Amino acid sequence: MNDRPFSLQPRPAPSRGPQSIAEFIQRANAEPGGFRAINEADLDREIEADARQDGADRDEDVAMAGDTSEAGSEATESKDVTAARDELLRTIHLTHQTSMLALDFVSLLVSKENPAQAVATFSPGLRDMVGIGTLGATKLDAPTALTQSRVPDNKMVAIGKRLMDLSKAADAALAASKKLQREIGSETKYWSEVLAVSDAGWQTFRLPHEPQTMGVKFGFNNASPEFKANSIAPMRRSEDGSVRLDHGKMGGGSKRLRVRVLENGRVVGTSSLPRPLPAGAPLQDRVKESRDTIFAQELWHEINREGRTLVGRGVRLEKSAVTYAMDPTRTISLELATVGDEDEGPGAEQPGPQDTVAESLCIALGILLSHAHRANEQGRSEPGATTRGPPRAYSILSPLISYHAYDKTVQNCVQSLAGFVHVLRTAGLDSTVTVKEPALSADPGGPASAALAAALLRSPTVQFDLAITPASRVRILLQPSPLYGTVFTVACLPGPPPGARNPLAGPAAPGADEHDRIGELLWYLHWTVPHALTAHYKTVVRRELMRPPGAADNSSPSNDGGGGSPDPPAWAVDANNRGIVDYDTGTYGVHFDFGPSPDTGGLELRVTGDFVDDGRDVHREWTWPGAGETLDAVVRQVLAKVPRG
Repeated sequence: MNDRPFSLQPRPAPSRGPQSIAEFIQRANAEPGGFRAINEADLDREIEADARQDGADRDEDVAMAGDTSEAGSEATESKDVTAARDELLRTIHLTHQTSMLALDFVSLLVSKENPAQAVATFSPGLRDMVGIGTLGATKLDAPTALTQSRVPDNKMVAIGKRLMDLSKAADAALAASKKLQREIGSETKYWSEVLAVSDAGWQTFRLPHEPQTMGVKFGFNNASPEFKANSIAPMRRSEDGSVRLDHGKMGGGSKRLRVRVLENGRVVGTSSLPRPLPAGAPLQDRVKESRDTIFAQELWHEINREGRTLVGRGVRLEKSAVTYAMDPTRTISLELATVGDEDEGPGAEQPGPQDTVAESLCIALGILLSHAHRANEQGRSEPGATTRGPPRAYSILSPLISYHAYDKTVQNCVQSLAGFVHVLRTAGLDSTVTVKEPALSADPGGPASAALAAALLRSPTVQFDLAITPASRVRILLQPSPLYGTVFTVACLPGPPPGARNPLAGPAAPGADEHDRIGELLWYLHWTVPHALTAHYKTVVRRELMRPPGAADNSSPSNDGGGGSPDPPAWAVDANNRGIVDYDTGTYGVHFDFGPSPDTGGLELRVTGDFVDDGRDVHREWTWPGAGETLDAVVRQVLAKVPRG
């Protein structure tokens, strides 16, 4: 049947040629002689005859077209109209036949149930051929016994099928419910951990390139550019709903900076490392661990950058460590260690005597890096600040090296002045030294770490007040210097009573100056002792033993052997201002000297005296420490035995 029975388009004409091999053989057998009479020569002759006939037809058409072109055109148009009319009539006729067949078929079906209505549309030929009511399309009203027996089974099968479908639907709904409950639990756990991190003060946000993923920022805004990019970690959800931090380039375990103190190549102090976090640690603890790790990595990076510029100050860059020689026997070693690394070497956990020093250095390095971050922020906030060019290396090691050199100088100065005063006190002098260092002070609104960083970068001035004698007092100020490390400023203090002149402040005194080496300071102090003692005993002899130079000789004739007592000698200061001699000859008297011993190298106070004992000139020397007498007794003894005028 045609797919379009009511179409007005006629059926296509069947092809003249055979449609298959079987049809071709059938047609060939219908010819005289059958299929076996066909040979190649006959076929060739038929093909040539057809070709000649086609050529002749074409020539005739061309000739007729050339002679009667106008008449041919009219004939062609007439032929086309006739063909179109015939085709239209055939199509109408075919459509009419199809419609009538369809109407007869429907009428025949209806005639079974409603013959009166169907008779009006029946064609006479169909009525004569088959008759009315011979074809129906209704169900039988009376089912058979077989179908009746199958009804309960069919109902049970239908009920069972429905129950199976309901069971499958219930199982699917239960599985979906369980999955939904798991998703709700996972999402609740995930967002509770994210909320806990946010409540702890960490910055959480949606990642720009992954809006469906939350991220946390644990780094520092003022860090180096290469570390600022690694200070954000996506918070991805695991299967159980816990948050998994994706560290990316910062992976490889938790890192910390480890400081070691070595004496003669042996480790005597190590900074502590935290314990590794357990697998189920809270998210905020893991975020803090990530923050500490990236801070340690940046600190190690900056130490290596700065260490390349401090080779001249004793810093060495090794394969996996940076070392600094504090003195010929003690070295500081810095390295980036992995927390929980088992290959730390034997005895790594044993405490050492210098653990406190190593821990303090580790804390100080972290404070200096935080101070560098704070300085970056302040620099960007200044008007006209630009960020062009590579960032400068932070000052991390150089402040500690300068502070160590400064502290070492202060300690040397304390030891030297303590030994200085000890020698003078063994001679019976009431010499003292007082050390004053200002306490660290922080801004009321600033953190304490800023004050500590300021102390490391700008060490406070240390003041020493040295009293050699009550009238001879010296103040020494130790100030840090980026060029020399330490600058010593010496000033002479006025002695009691108020307004009295310090004998060390004369025009020849080299003390009111600045020195950049402790050797120069000690040379000046060695110079001050003889001058201070000379000025002190000059006052004593003036008050007790000395008569003014050039005074009238009021002695009685007993000077020639009479019974009158001779006049006391006149005293004067020697040419070097380092002793007291008699005014008349300049030979008898005492001389003071202070400095290192040529034999032992230790400080000593040396006093030489020239006097007369039993009519003989005596030259004697006393040395402190070691002399059994006091300096005051020795001076009085020598001056009492100088021959009188």
